[in-house]
Amino acid sequence: MRTEIGKHTKAQAQPIWAEATRSQVTTRLQTRLADSARTGVTTRNVFFRAGGVGKIGKTPLSQLARAIEHGAHPDTKVATRSRNGKEYTRRMGGGFRLPRSRGYVAYPASSEAIPRVASLWVQTAVRTIHEKLEKVK
Repeated sequence: MRTEIGKHTKAQAQPIWAEATRSQVTTRLQTRLADSARTGVTTRNVFFRAGGVGKIGKTPLSQLARAIEHGAHPDTKVATRSRNGKEYTRRMGGGFRLPRSRGYVAYPASSEAIPRVASLWVQTAVRTIHEKLEKVK
């Protein structure tokens, strides 16, 4: 039964997660986060990931994922380096939305996707049991 659940989950969890993340998008940065949505399936768990794949310009998306998902205060000081190599601090600015612990993309999307994947597991288990009983008769 585990193999059947795993097989069906692998095929259907990725589209469910991708659809859920894209439905939460309101900015271009959030679109990049949603485009990086990936799933992983083991015998006991399903992993929903976002922000681990891709780049925005030369910056890996994984470095920006937290600020895109949870926001960043515009007055936060950031240490950076100029093209000439001089280090200085600057304000974060308004590139990201305001801080929000509940998140903007992945957290709301996970609350949509988790019940759908759980339902998929139950449906697959019931269907597998039903098919096994049909073969026995």
